[in-house]
Amino acid sequence: MHARRTKIVATLGPATDGPGMLDQLIAAGMDCARINCSHGTHDDLRRRAVELRSAADRAGRPVSLLFDLQGPKIRLASDTVERRLEPGDRVVFCGNGGVSDPDAVRVAFDGFCGLVTERSEIVIGDGVPRLMTESVGEDRVVARAVSPGALLPNKGINVTYARPTLPAITEKDMGDLDVAVEMGADFVALSFVRNGIDMIRLVDLLEERRSHARVIAKIEKIEAYEHLDDILAASHGVMVARGDYGVEAGFARVPLMQKDTIYRATQAGKLVITATQMFESMITQPEPTRAEAGDVANAVIDGTSAVMLSAETSVGAYPVQAVIAMSDIAIVVEESSVIRSGHEPDVGGTAAAVMHAAVTLADDVDAVALIVPTTSGGTARACAKYRRRRPIIALAHDHRVANQLALEWGVRAATIEYLATVDGLVDAALECARDLADLSPGGLAVLTAGPAVGLDRRDEPDRAAPDPGALRGSILRVSAAVAQLARASACHAEGRGFESLQPLVKGPLMRVFCVLWLSVAESEAQTASHIPQLWASADGCAAHAATSGSRAVSSIYDAGASALTRRAESPWGSEPSTSLRDE
Repeated sequence: MHARRTKIVATLGPATDGPGMLDQLIAAGMDCARINCSHGTHDDLRRRAVELRSAADRAGRPVSLLFDLQGPKIRLASDTVERRLEPGDRVVFCGNGGVSDPDAVRVAFDGFCGLVTERSEIVIGDGVPRLMTESVGEDRVVARAVSPGALLPNKGINVTYARPTLPAITEKDMGDLDVAVEMGADFVALSFVRNGIDMIRLVDLLEERRSHARVIAKIEKIEAYEHLDDILAASHGVMVARGDYGVEAGFARVPLMQKDTIYRATQAGKLVITATQMFESMITQPEPTRAEAGDVANAVIDGTSAVMLSAETSVGAYPVQAVIAMSDIAIVVEESSVIRSGHEPDVGGTAAAVMHAAVTLADDVDAVALIVPTTSGGTARACAKYRRRRPIIALAHDHRVANQLALEWGVRAATIEYLATVDGLVDAALECARDLADLSPGGLAVLTAGPAVGLDRRDEPDRAAPDPGALRGSILRVSAAVAQLARASACHAEGRGFESLQPLVKGPLMRVFCVLWLSVAESEAQTASHIPQLWASADGCAAHAATSGSRAVSSIYDAGASALTRRAESPWGSEPSTSLRDE
């Protein structure tokens, strides 16, 4: 298993359709396959999705499947007369209805004139020519060129600051979305997003179709960047789609937009993919340029969750080499300590405090890994957002969740079966993590989980509500046990040897960490009756607890005490989740 933390998204296409190509891409390091719905028939989309799943099964590891919806596209009419514009040239645009002016340039969209505002710029093709709007009428738009370029048939058009009359999700998108749901897509990305409402509409459509796909907003319009906070709140992640954003805002504004979007997405605990022309030269060349290598490296340094290849793998001559080159760059950059954008600790949320404490503890005791059994993936995401160097081993009980976690920064995902007891879950999790990440025997690991994760209670009767007094006693024993671990780790740091830690690692403290979250954010009533057995093994550690300077101990104790003080009489929360819907 590779040690890379930044994930790689590769776009499928004709260049990846050959026998064995998907196997090679996965072996090279592809973590997520993107299917671009702008190209190919529905049968093409289905075939590529099926082949991707088969290749992932052969590789024996989760690989995410992302369907990228085309979104609304506006183009010049097919009968447009080729014409070159120079700065200052005046152009009259009209919709399909047309005007009597024989020199008017027709746009293949009936409502074009209602779309444009006097603040709008009209951008043709990949950014040139660019025209400023001078006047908007019912049947015509008058604009003047500010940069030179050609008007050609079927060329794409971008309209900045457009009125929201264009549907965010088109009829074509609806058909493609049905295919995405049919094929079990892990992620669905929406193009030309303008605000959070567009993403809420996509979430609603997926829920209507009973899909668990997570939604990605492509930030490629000026309006989207201006409404980034709302979009982040309504999405599971964002894609920095630098191509169309550069067309609208101008190439000079792309670098700072990219850095700011990565930072804000990471602070919100959301997935962020950096995309477009990262290895453009590798469409025809076997190696990237030095500038392209620097581009990928800077995105990794900024803390992006993933970097993406588009035409480089879908139609390029060297798709496998492109993935290998991107992986090599990420691994080298991650060897340094320059990764930025780690999530700043939350001060008000109990769930976030406990997850931050677990991540910090893993660093403090130099653990070989942070092991996270998870039902919804929320706990693993809550740990990943801090961008720590410690590997996060996410053990999901659902293949769908494991596939989605394959795209999260620093997470190595696998599946694990439901277990009947906490002890069984801990033993199985440690064994699975050891095999998955090739961990050394005897190494210290921190294991944490959400409430009742991995416990099969389908045949158990309903139980009474948790007793706040029992929970209060439990959190005190947890704090004492953690203090003992910190004390033991201090002994180890003073040269007294790893042997001082082994009894704790093999015994109660592993179980304490497995169920730590149960004591602080319990939402399911049936856990109350398990409290005595969960904490019985912690009592021995509590008897030997001593004061400790470990900030991890302080964070865990304060989080638990605060939760009990504020919420002793109220229902407890659920597994921490960045999902829009608690699962």
